[in-house]
Amino acid sequence: MQSLVESFRSIGIKPGTRLIVHSALRHLGPIEGGADTLLDALLACIGQSGIVMVPTFTYNNVVYDPEATPSGTGIFTEIVRKRPGAVRSLHPTHSVAAIGEGAAQLCEGHHPLPGFGIDSPLDRLAKAGGGILLLGVGHTGNSTVHVGESHARVPYLDIPFNPEWPSRIAITGPVPMEVDLYDHPGCSRAFGVVEASLRQRKAIRDGKIGTGLAQWMSGESVISAAVDLLRQDAAALLCNDPECYRCSRARARLGR
Repeated sequence: MQSLVESFRSIGIKPGTRLIVHSALRHLGPIEGGADTLLDALLACIGQSGIVMVPTFTYNNVVYDPEATPSGTGIFTEIVRKRPGAVRSLHPTHSVAAIGEGAAQLCEGHHPLPGFGIDSPLDRLAKAGGGILLLGVGHTGNSTVHVGESHARVPYLDIPFNPEWPSRIAITGPVPMEVDLYDHPGCSRAFGVVEASLRQRKAIRDGKIGTGLAQWMSGESVISAAVDLLRQDAAALLCNDPECYRCSRARARLGR
């Protein structure tokens, strides 16, 4: 584990760091102890005052149980979700789980908001000086770019990613409720364009975790880069696939 701790520290992760991790462990090569060891190393780096957050998205489920509905975003996110002391937000399609000081405050009140809207957990994390760690994935997996779309108030937020997905979802738990979804997160296949802008700003620190590549950056820099791109071109973050429901209709609305 010590080599992982040293690798994380080398890219700037230190006591008190707050971060969201997007990961594909298969691209990191063999890690002794697997995802549990990876989490232990991160927690050792950030100490008692830091926070590790992960996406635990469930996308198009009909009923969401924050205690039992598994994450659809990889094994590392499930390890975090199930770790004692972890807090999971109540958003029925784009929940997050977090461990550390202030995790409950970051996650609370997520369910009535857009998944990546203003004052969502990812937005709060960025405003609190938090960062984004990409482990074995590129910016197509960087959900904070969606927060930039919300700040830019792009005119296609109301278009769903898939019209067949439910727009109202039941949440089970101590206080059962139903939540209406709006300002939907969409396609992220074109988000790679954000990287060039971030590198021009010298906002990315590169590293290596295991045999895989890692990128570390602040959440505020990602939101700022996305907003700037969208102010120049409202279609900057839309893919070109005519079969993509969200992006094709967004382009049509924008006259593209």
